[in-house]
Amino acid sequence: MKPHLPILLAVSALISVANAQSPAPVSSILKNIPLRIDETAKAGEVALMANGQAVDVYVDPTDFKVVRIAADCFSNDVALVTGKKPGVKADAKSLSKQAVIVGTIGKSGLVDALVRGGKLNAEAIIGRWESFLITTVENPLPGVERALVIAGADRRGTAFGVFTVSEAMGVSPWNWWADVPVTQRDSLSIGASQLVSGSPSVKYRGIFLNDEDWGLQPWAAKTFEPETKDIGPKTYARICELLLRMKANYLWPAMHPSTKAFNFYPENKQVADDYAIVMGSSHAEPMLRNNVDEWDKKTMGEWDYTKNRERVLKYWDDRVASNGKFENLYTLGMRGIHDSAMVGQQSVEERISAMEDIFKQQRGMLEKYVDPKASNVPQVFVPYKEVLDLYRKGLKVPDDVTLVWVDDNHGYVRQLSNPTERKRSGGGGVYYHLSYWGAPEDYLWLDTIPPALVWEEMRKSYDNGADRVWVVNVGDIKPGEVGMDFFLRMAWDISPWKENAQQTFLVDWADRTFGDAHAKAIAAVLDEYYRLNFPSKPEHLHLAKFTRNYGEIDERLKRFSTLVEKANAIWGVLPAEQKDAFYELVLYRVRGSALANRIHLSGDFNEAMKAYDGIQEETAHYNEKVAGGKWRHMLSSNPRSRPALKKPDAKKVAETKAALKAKPPAPSGGYISLEAEKPARLKAPQGTSWKVIPGLGVSGDSIALLPVKDASKEGVLEYDFELTKDAEMKVVIYSLPTHPVHSEAGARYDVVIDGGKEQTFDIATGEYSKNWSHNVVRGSSIQIGAPVAMTKGKHTLKLRPLDPGLVFDKIVLDFGGLQPTHTGPPATSAKW
Repeated sequence: MKPHLPILLAVSALISVANAQSPAPVSSILKNIPLRIDETAKAGEVALMANGQAVDVYVDPTDFKVVRIAADCFSNDVALVTGKKPGVKADAKSLSKQAVIVGTIGKSGLVDALVRGGKLNAEAIIGRWESFLITTVENPLPGVERALVIAGADRRGTAFGVFTVSEAMGVSPWNWWADVPVTQRDSLSIGASQLVSGSPSVKYRGIFLNDEDWGLQPWAAKTFEPETKDIGPKTYARICELLLRMKANYLWPAMHPSTKAFNFYPENKQVADDYAIVMGSSHAEPMLRNNVDEWDKKTMGEWDYTKNRERVLKYWDDRVASNGKFENLYTLGMRGIHDSAMVGQQSVEERISAMEDIFKQQRGMLEKYVDPKASNVPQVFVPYKEVLDLYRKGLKVPDDVTLVWVDDNHGYVRQLSNPTERKRSGGGGVYYHLSYWGAPEDYLWLDTIPPALVWEEMRKSYDNGADRVWVVNVGDIKPGEVGMDFFLRMAWDISPWKENAQQTFLVDWADRTFGDAHAKAIAAVLDEYYRLNFPSKPEHLHLAKFTRNYGEIDERLKRFSTLVEKANAIWGVLPAEQKDAFYELVLYRVRGSALANRIHLSGDFNEAMKAYDGIQEETAHYNEKVAGGKWRHMLSSNPRSRPALKKPDAKKVAETKAALKAKPPAPSGGYISLEAEKPARLKAPQGTSWKVIPGLGVSGDSIALLPVKDASKEGVLEYDFELTKDAEMKVVIYSLPTHPVHSEAGARYDVVIDGGKEQTFDIATGEYSKNWSHNVVRGSSIQIGAPVAMTKGKHTLKLRPLDPGLVFDKIVLDFGGLQPTHTGPPATSAKW
């Protein structure tokens, strides 16, 4: 695995060099960052480890606690690589001749002295949020010949700089959480010209620990932290370290009834502050409260703002009084005790009036305990589920509060800021899901949201003003490591990730994690894994409508079988020290999803039972054998006991078998199937272009007009086709089930045949409607046009978006022979 020696920095921290006008593409960034890691020391480099001796690491004793924590982690990381642990010292007078100096500007006397003395040029980072610089300095102080200086503009900037060097040395952020090993070196040196990281693309970037009942909580309670029998300070310390290594800064803590509230353990909030993690609370938990655990109906009364206003206000006031001294991002508003609507008010007008009063009272608490001016305190309002309806009907949110928009829980952002909302001082953000419990069906087991979809939706969000807060629901963290990794790297620096983000990221991730020898093969396995699970997640297979038509089921099972063979082949040649990580990050999810499809699509009860037993065996291996049982109780083979993952039912398997025995129709007649990303001609408005997004859509790739901003009717895709006889035709369009980008846009497009009358389609769906449910389960919005009389000869179909944010996947021309399928027929020639 990386690093190769000598090597340049090869991490997707995606740092830009000082004075650069714009970040370079990812490929050049990974090759040209001026940070060198060598096994044999070069001129001007600092030998972190040479001749059996490790250098000292200096931290000013008055610097922030997180700086000392990061320095200690760095010392451990050097020991992982070299076998020798550097000393972390607070006395600058007793350092080794070569040293590492870590410090925050304004908090480290030595770093400030280097700046004053002209030995360290920190002008590019001073006053910039979470910025850092890394450079080598000659003779920084008496007795030290050369030092690697890691300086931060603030406390997290310093920590991020330290962990950037750790990752450059080959210590993965997932070293502990996914058992990713390091390459051992007998000696290690590092050098840097002035390397500067500017501020991140998104100010607050973090995760939501959720639905932890079957994974994170039982693992913490029974395996990792039995002394609390819960997710407590020991677990949160590990989570906070992971966030820092991923250059994240924000956390919504676990909050299900299985877990005590974050603030039940006083040490938790101190741990978060020590690690410089900004604490928040979920969309359903205002003002850092955990209602499920902390609101006691017997002693506090009803959770009803209308009838029990003073007690509710005291409940919030108490929390701000106790936690206001820490760095927090406060969630405003009110919902039900858990993930439900606010109770007490009858009409929409009453609900809006109550919510606006709640805002006023909550902001008063912030002014009382945190800052006399509420606008100086970071706050978010999350218009989730029924709250979005209130906002759409006139709810006034203070201008300085960040509007954190939400996806539809299945990966498609429900709404973003319109041109007026983008001018708000509070800006915008997004709460996104990589894991979910709810309608139309959960997906808590495996990480199957493809990076291609994350890129498309989050790039669209960023382009529409969502750059203040990104928080992602990661469930139990495991086995969602890959998706979490991409989301947070994109939030740190969005600029390098283009429409080919899925392939770019997976190759880079596999290279960083397992080394370049197998990187492309591992990336290809994961790319196919995401493509196969896009039309139906394993947890949704009981709702899917796969058929034998056009060989759909046979081809799907064949692709899964091939995928497993490729993953097993990689497993067979990996060195022993990489096998645990590969099993956790790749093999379990590949085998598991393939087995789940065999349960539902084989049509053979014995095979279905064998596949079911296989999932139990793989899960037991993960829990009991991987990393010596380190992850015991972390994985469930069926969180919440959902239908798709239950033991096969003989009657249902027999029904599948009967359907499979039915002779499918001939696949050659009655339709033309075209890949939307392969038009004959295209036209894009100035400032935009049509981009193919690999890995996105039920057919594998799709096409969109980018960047997504405000509406334009000038974009056109044209497709030529030819008929050998007169026929009646229906146009069937497959697109991603996206939503209107903002309140002033729709989700419409026109189809025009040969310059005739346009047919207009609208893919917008109501939240939790039947159409929406169908769409998110199959990963596609399917629109069918009215019959059109066609004549023999050549024709042209024009596809014209009327609103921004549409992503086209497949076009099918049905002449009466189209058969039912889940994903639509495969591509054909354009002649029928």
